[in-house]
Amino acid sequence: MKEKITWFIVGLLLGAVISTASIYVYTLTENNTNTSNNTTQNTMENRGTPPEMPNGSNQGGPINNQGTSA
Repeated sequence: MKEKITWFIVGLLLGAVISTASIYVYTLTENNTNTSNNTTQNTMENRGTPPEMPNGSNQGGPINNQGTSA
């Protein structure tokens, strides 16, 4: 009976160590992923607005053919 209790305690401690190590690794990986996702998200947000033309008109607007010669 005493041997079964010893194995139970060893298994319990081993499970606690494995669980703690897994959560620690997951937390480290999640922090690195969030950092790279934030930079990707910021880059994509900057791409959302089209750049302005030198004459001040926006490229994303409707096409206006007034004042141009073909």
